[in-house]
Amino acid sequence: MSNEEQDTRASGSVPNAFGNALAWKWTRSMPPALRRSGLPTLLYALRAMANAAGQLRFSDGRPIRIQDLAKAACADEKDTRRYLDAAEHAGVLVVVGERRRGRPNLYALVMSPRPDWGAALAHLDATKRTRSGRKSAPWADEQGPKFGGRSPELADPKFGGPPPELTDGTENEVRGTAPRWSSGDRPPLSSGDRPPNNPGTSQGTSQDGAEVIFQPQVVGSAAPEIDHQDEPRADPPPSDFIRCARCRKPMLPRPGRTTHAHCPELRLVDPATDHDTGEAG
Repeated sequence: MSNEEQDTRASGSVPNAFGNALAWKWTRSMPPALRRSGLPTLLYALRAMANAAGQLRFSDGRPIRIQDLAKAACADEKDTRRYLDAAEHAGVLVVVGERRRGRPNLYALVMSPRPDWGAALAHLDATKRTRSGRKSAPWADEQGPKFGGRSPELADPKFGGPPPELTDGTENEVRGTAPRWSSGDRPPLSSGDRPPNNPGTSQGTSQDGAEVIFQPQVVGSAAPEIDHQDEPRADPPPSDFIRCARCRKPMLPRPGRTTHAHCPELRLVDPATDHDTGEAG
């Protein structure tokens, strides 16, 4: 580190006092729009590049070029010139000697007690550059009915041609007549339509000779409902059962017995009178 660089960081040097005033006073009194600009960054860069006397020159005495100041401030040369002029209007920067066209000017830091930041902001607003916007699409120049112009036209008609022009439905509009349909004609299929369902016809395909047969289908008819709640049916008796001779209910086969032991139709017969007693068995 050279002696000149050590003097720059000394407590009594101009860059040191300039940096303290910029960090603790000036930036806090600047208008918000001026703080958001590139002027504070340029002032910090000037403070770091100035010598102990506050002049922006190299050790050999040559002034620091505008290109070097722009790189240190992270700005382009045009904006750097605007910021330097704004600093002069505020009273914190001055040009030593007279301005010479084609040669770099020698700038020096100034410790102003009350910088005029309003004048600096007015200069930046007066010299503000307008950014060129994006070039609009060719079809956007013609104002369309609603959403920013016409749609782009296709140059090659091989892929469908230009999109159809929509009319506003005026009375002078010439409407074309649709061709008459002859016997057996079918309407054209649009996007999403299903092919016609003709019973008994088949349509062949070119892939492996496969044929697709369209089954007749009634449009709008409801599918037949299946009633799963059928009436309960009595289970058939097992094959090793027989039926009672009176009540016809299944019973286990036993030798010499054709009725249930507790059959409701069974009547006890009195062997003396050979008549029913009227009591159930």
